[in-house]
Amino acid sequence: MSTENRTRVMAALMIAAVIPVGLVARSFRADADWTTLPGFLATYLGDTLWPVMFYFIARFLFPVASARTLVLTTLAITLILEFGQLWKPPTLQWMRQQPIIGFVLGNHFIWSDVLCCILGTALALFADIFVVAPSKFRAEAE
Repeated sequence: MSTENRTRVMAALMIAAVIPVGLVARSFRADADWTTLPGFLATYLGDTLWPVMFYFIARFLFPVASARTLVLTTLAITLILEFGQLWKPPTLQWMRQQPIIGFVLGNHFIWSDVLCCILGTALALFADIFVVAPSKFRAEAE
């Protein structure tokens, strides 16, 4: 299997693992007491995994892209979506009331989500370097 195909397969596996974990974490968030470990995870894990998913979607689509490009793209997309929650025109508010669109766009801006975007992107980069495409990073270092 070529390095490019292996990278795509590993990125797809990461996406397939991150989505259910993030959905489960978000489903427990409403009643979570963030002062306990399970509550903390329920409160912040889904928001931290959100950029991880975007990073590996980009890695899947562009397996030879540089880590810098993927990090900057992930941060741009997730932070635009996050700060976009401050913009509340009627049409966008109506779209946010639709279950899937509202899930993607989000409804409320929270500063902790910005931190989760940054941490999630760093986590994705770490996973990319050590799990998904280690041979790519070894080749870049040489």
